[in-house]
Amino acid sequence: MANRKKTESWISESRSFFTDVMTDTFTSLRGNDLIEISRTEESQLEKLEKLWLINYKPLEHLPESNPCPLPKPKRAPRKPQTRTTCAKKTETEADKYVDANTLDDNVDIVYRINIPRLRPHWRHSSIDLKIKAHVCKNNLIEQLINWELLDGIMELPLEEATALFQSRVDEMLLAE
Repeated sequence: MANRKKTESWISESRSFFTDVMTDTFTSLRGNDLIEISRTEESQLEKLEKLWLINYKPLEHLPESNPCPLPKPKRAPRKPQTRTTCAKKTETEADKYVDANTLDDNVDIVYRINIPRLRPHWRHSSIDLKIKAHVCKNNLIEQLINWELLDGIMELPLEEATALFQSRVDEMLLAE
């Protein structure tokens, strides 16, 4: 540690901090009028100061240098990403979107209703109903949806909820 490079830097006061603390302590003990020191205590204090200077070796207690500016850490090399091939889904007739207004009224269609998480204890659900195209064209299902029905449906598993909603739709269509 005694062999320091000149390019290294540290705060200049930090080099003499410990020496200054001890020197100030010894000076305040000798020059303080409130503390009366006897001659033997004063001689012991002088011996302690000399012993401290001999044993302290200030050059060994210099702070570690802090080079300016610090080098930027090297970035770890990126790992090559392996691409996974996804099997392409082929759309079946049930998965294709068809505009209900272009269909005949008596054609059976799958009508999907997405119910978002409107209450904290709900989960997002998509319910597929099998209805006639004229029900979709005239938007008759909207009249059926209310908070009471939604609360009942959202507490059930998806299959049971779909069955309950389908039965309500069927009851409404029979009542017409």
